[in-house]
Amino acid sequence: MDSQSRRFTAVDFSKAQGEAPPHAAHDTPDGQLQRSSSPGRNLSLGNSPIRSSKKRYRASDDEEDPIATAEIVKAQAYKRNLPRDFQVRMGSLWDCYRKVLDVEHLDNSITVAERKAPHSGLVAIKVFPSAVAEKALERHQRVTHENIVDVLDAFTTDTYLYIVLEHLPISLLQIVEGAKYPSELQLAAILKQIICGLVYLEREKFQHGSLHCSVILLSAQGDLKITNLQCCETVDGNGEPRDVRALSSIMMELMQKYVKDDGAVGVDNLRRWHSDCDAVAFLSETTSAASALELQDHALLKRRTRKEDLLGLIFSAEVTAPRSYSCSA
Repeated sequence: MDSQSRRFTAVDFSKAQGEAPPHAAHDTPDGQLQRSSSPGRNLSLGNSPIRSSKKRYRASDDEEDPIATAEIVKAQAYKRNLPRDFQVRMGSLWDCYRKVLDVEHLDNSITVAERKAPHSGLVAIKVFPSAVAEKALERHQRVTHENIVDVLDAFTTDTYLYIVLEHLPISLLQIVEGAKYPSELQLAAILKQIICGLVYLEREKFQHGSLHCSVILLSAQGDLKITNLQCCETVDGNGEPRDVRALSSIMMELMQKYVKDDGAVGVDNLRRWHSDCDAVAFLSETTSAASALELQDHALLKRRTRKEDLLGLIFSAEVTAPRSYSCSA
């Protein structure tokens, strides 16, 4: 952050607390021959100062499914009153998908793949070792919402569980590391969707617990979805609302591209964010609100917004934010 913007009086609220989520993804067997960052500012994710509708494909009867004869087994451990009749295929997912590259996020590394003919489209693949596969599968079975990442397929081998997710090209981390700042209207359009997803999790007695910019994804059309569902824990509603508190850091990163070194919650540049604006008031509320539902009635979220309001911001991030990846030739 330039020194000039730091001359303005800071608006500080209460201390913010955060917890870094575990790294859940596992590298695929393909060799990693290249590592690079996309065009943009001269930054790498490793040295970044920033810290931070459900449909599943089934082949029709007249389509040739590459593993149609493979054994289809239901996850027996999860038959208890689940909203989704989730099925797991025994066998290799690479019979149905072709790897494109590995995208390395701070907390959400994935493999991007494409469907093999006669089907098409990109997907995101997350890999879980057997030790955590049971919890990951159960969470992805139970959590279904328009602001939660969509599960398309799943495969299991003797050692790993592969969960195939819809592909969303960027996360809020790229918005933070991109050249542009969101306007207050764009910030409202982002927060509306985050809060909607968190309210759903609260109603289902879940808490994500590892909410960061890198696990909040955006489509090119402005749809926002939360991922890393394996981090979700059941709660009784009496503890500290960690997801609400995590919004403090997420908002500061979006509003000024960094969090305060002393752990305080607030913004430094009062020319960009006036002390009496709705965004600053909402930021203050994240330090004390007891739930996401309580935040849903805030004036910032009452603004009339559209997902299309985010298109310019998303495009800018796609062009200017650094990306780390690995792929074979």
